[in-house]
Amino acid sequence: MAATIRTENVWKTYGANTPRQVDAVRDLSMEIEKGTITALGGPSGSGKSTALSLIGLLTRPSRGKIFLGDQEVSGLSEVFRTKLRRTEIGFIFQAQYLIPQLTATENVALPLLCTDISRSEAEKLAREKLTSLGMEQRLDFRVVELSGGELQRVGIARALMNAPRILIADEPSASIDEKLTKELLATLRTMVEDEGLTVVVASHDPVVLQWADVLLMMHDGSVKGSS
Repeated sequence: MAATIRTENVWKTYGANTPRQVDAVRDLSMEIEKGTITALGGPSGSGKSTALSLIGLLTRPSRGKIFLGDQEVSGLSEVFRTKLRRTEIGFIFQAQYLIPQLTATENVALPLLCTDISRSEAEKLAREKLTSLGMEQRLDFRVVELSGGELQRVGIARALMNAPRILIADEPSASIDEKLTKELLATLRTMVEDEGLTVVVASHDPVVLQWADVLLMMHDGSVKGSS
């Protein structure tokens, strides 16, 4: 199976050539296959979140190459990197960064408002996506009125509004209990199986790590083992 994501000898250095230099990612080489769930495990500070930021095109490598499919993307201009993020990649963050004053539907529709889709059509599509995730009774509830599990579903719906090929999740279970975590993971598994989505998740949660198809353990910015 072809790799959806590939990194070749990628480094990310902060404060280069200063006393505060930190190599957050060191010589990272890995391949992530299409339609699979890959978990990055390891202790805090091991480079998991930085690795996600790099493959999600949120930050550039200090050196090395990153490929999405056959396209080398690490050297692209910021305009093209932004376009790829909008069309190819969805993000679920530990903090959902939802707007409290808006409803679930309005939050999920936001990514489409940057396109040529009208507001009414964007909200129609948002309602359909939320309904598919079991949120049909909460469409017009504001964020502050939703439970932790409901907030996670809103976050997933928003991440999937641009029909991405790749979904990146950083510590998605950090703010919810084990029951809600298993529900979240079951939802993502269904999307992988039904839509061919490729999921990359960083976590220290054993429930999440055991759920993944592939587990890559990171330490000191590098992958030190896999299973």
